[in-house]
Amino acid sequence: MGKVILASSPFPALRSLLGTLPKRHALRSDLRIAFIPTADKKEVARYIRPVVRRTLRAAGFRVHQLDVAQASIEEIRYILSTCDIIWVGGGNTFFLLHALRRSGAADLIVEQVAAGKTYVGVSAGAVVAGPDIGYIGKMDERGAAPSLQDVTGMHLIDFRVVPHLDNPGMGRASRAIVAAEREEGRLIHALADAWTLVVEGERVHTHFPRPHGHHSL
Repeated sequence: MGKVILASSPFPALRSLLGTLPKRHALRSDLRIAFIPTADKKEVARYIRPVVRRTLRAAGFRVHQLDVAQASIEEIRYILSTCDIIWVGGGNTFFLLHALRRSGAADLIVEQVAAGKTYVGVSAGAVVAGPDIGYIGKMDERGAAPSLQDVTGMHLIDFRVVPHLDNPGMGRASRAIVAAEREEGRLIHALADAWTLVVEGERVHTHFPRPHGHHSL
């Protein structure tokens, strides 16, 4: 099973990714990232898509953008099978899961991560990594994917992730979800915008920002 890195925001996710790379990948130019920005369709997050893409390239990675809502199954299979890292960005979680399922990408991602590839999930990308996504309806508009009935996630992890705990726009909804989940006794991990989770097998590490100089998006 590959590493799973989960975050609310892309810059902290990148910081954790860089911190977990083996020394042999110090130059990073030999690493390919499959960058899946599909969730940001009709969302504010779409405006930072090019920023994230440029930032990943500036960090030295070879970035292959893959919109699973538009790509053929052959293209999806080729890019996922030839990349080293799968990066799934933020936006609407329901739209994202619907596109991942309908395209066949969800099963292929699960296969690739099981084979040892690193998965980076940001916001919606973190939520779909869990066992289900229905709980995120307090934060995301479920009507973005009206035909989605089954809200089962990819189950790369066995707990629910609640992003944006301290976000000015989404923090209130995030905290309401956390309170409801804890009242029900469910296993969750809540993430402030600058935090990340790194899951390696049975170990789950929370990474907090350094006191000075961290970024968030």
